[in-house]
Amino acid sequence: MLPRLLDPDNEHDFVWADSAYCGESFENLLNLGGFESLIHENGARNHPLCDAAKQLNRVTSAIRACVDHIFGSMTMSMGGKLTRKIELERTQAWWGLKNLTFNFLHFLQRSGHIAVTA
Repeated sequence: MLPRLLDPDNEHDFVWADSAYCGESFENLLNLGGFESLIHENGARNHPLCDAAKQLNRVTSAIRACVDHIFGSMTMSMGGKLTRKIELERTQAWWGLKNLTFNFLHFLQRSGHIAVTA
C-alpha cells in the first residue's frame, strides 16, 4: 500500500507516518524513491529509544497532531471522510468544498467573531 501513496511529483520529500510503518523494508523503499523518513520510532522491550529518537518523535508528533485534528474535526462534526461520489472531478470538488468550509469555520473561530460549532 505504501508505494501507491508515495507521489514522486510531490513538492516535499518527507514521509510522515506512525510506528506501524517503521522498519528496514520501509526505510529501503523510501530511500529508493528519494524520500526522507519522518516515521515514528518505537522502543523495544529492554531497548528504549535514545534521546535523539525521543526528541524527533516529539517534533513529528506536534506536527502530526495538527493534521490529525483537522481530520478528526471533519470526521466528528462535518459528516465524516467517506465519499460516494461518481467520477474523480466530483470527488475533488466535494473535498475542496469540505476543506473550504473547514477553513472558513476555523477562521471564524480564531478571529473571535462567533463561537462556531459545525
